[in-house]
Amino acid sequence: MTHRGLPPIIPEPTEHSLGLVEGGGTMGETRKRAAILAVASRLFAEKGYANTPTSEIAREAGVAEGTLYHHFGSKDGIFLAIYNETVDGYIAGVENLIGHGKNGRDSMLGLIRHHFDYLQAHEPQFLTMLRDFPERVGRRKTSSATARRKKLGRLNELMTAIVERGAADGSLRLRFPARDTAEMLRGILYGTTRHRMLGIIDVPLARLAEMLADFCRHALAPPAAQGKELQGGKNH
Repeated sequence: MTHRGLPPIIPEPTEHSLGLVEGGGTMGETRKRAAILAVASRLFAEKGYANTPTSEIAREAGVAEGTLYHHFGSKDGIFLAIYNETVDGYIAGVENLIGHGKNGRDSMLGLIRHHFDYLQAHEPQFLTMLRDFPERVGRRKTSSATARRKKLGRLNELMTAIVERGAADGSLRLRFPARDTAEMLRGILYGTTRHRMLGIIDVPLARLAEMLADFCRHALAPPAAQGKELQGGKNH
């Protein structure tokens, strides 16, 4: 899956491997944009944002540097596009979990699976965001920072809805308000992701997903379920 604590070394994309070559041998604007983002994600993860010039991104994406500026305006614009598209895709996956599964517990476990599956599919983007986001966007009082807060607010709403569903149908036992519980869950996911991506812990993503799902399943289990698990343990 990955090298320890570091983003995977992704083969350098080509126009053909990215499906960017059209009939006449030239790329459409949408595909040029996708090529720039794919290459920039890889280079930012491998070399760091500050060490990646736009000229290198353009060269490896097979476009003119002017095309890069046409689509994104600046290198910061590329970074923001990576952030927005990655986070929007993540949130869309969480939205699909609302109402799915037989109860709130199933939705919560689906959320954990979604988190780590999405992380595995977008490791370069996540590493770039974790490492460079505070400097590029997080400390700026701009429309981008406002949009970020809205995205995080939407994510909190969705996670709270999942927890509330579990509390309502009895599949989860909450010792604290649903919103606080959801924010704690988001914090655990974020903290685990950050430690894994920055090499602080060395555990495969699939194993982390399994461990976290098991922890949440037990921590939020209703009394009846806890009793059955304890009884089952005694019988072994």
